[in-house]
Amino acid sequence: MKEVEKMVKILVLSDTHYENDIMTDIVKHYEGKVDYMIHCGDSSLDCDDPLMAPFDVVVKGNHDYDDYPRFVVLDHIFITHGHFFDIYHGYKKLIDQCHQYDCFICLHGHTHVATYNIIDNIHFINPGSVMMNRGEYGYGTYVILTIDGHDVQVDYHHHVTHEIVTEEVLKDGKRMMEEINALMKKIDAQMAKLNYD
Repeated sequence: MKEVEKMVKILVLSDTHYENDIMTDIVKHYEGKVDYMIHCGDSSLDCDDPLMAPFDVVVKGNHDYDDYPRFVVLDHIFITHGHFFDIYHGYKKLIDQCHQYDCFICLHGHTHVATYNIIDNIHFINPGSVMMNRGEYGYGTYVILTIDGHDVQVDYHHHVTHEIVTEEVLKDGKRMMEEINALMKKIDAQMAKLNYD
């Protein structure tokens, strides 16, 4: 089983979409308390923007126009936004990437839905959107990820109060992604029918 050599604590956020005050507050809240700060894309800011300086890893989202990388591999962790790997159609392409790069954790964003799934021994973690998540609870989220060897702990936090909200958001996130996946299958079927006709 793959593992990280020492215990690490990581701040993971995504889809901030110019919510710079909130993003800055989160970063300040965890300064000196985490080993890495990771942004999974859609900050909508340039690479050289001073607000991005605290982040150890930033990847390109579909609303990022500067030259961020499509993905980064950091110590058995595959980091991407998700849109380059068709995340709305499932994890197949990301599973392939994680196997190719020997990763047992995948961090991504894009959907604005906080989710945590383990598939094929790979931990897929979407921190949700700092701006606002799709779902019934009506607030943004980010993740504090703790990795100790092969043990993985994922805690979801409220974007403003910093309270742990893991149970609430994951229950709603699972429901939301099931609805989105069902909708995508209908759309794909309609598109296939149009292309066939």
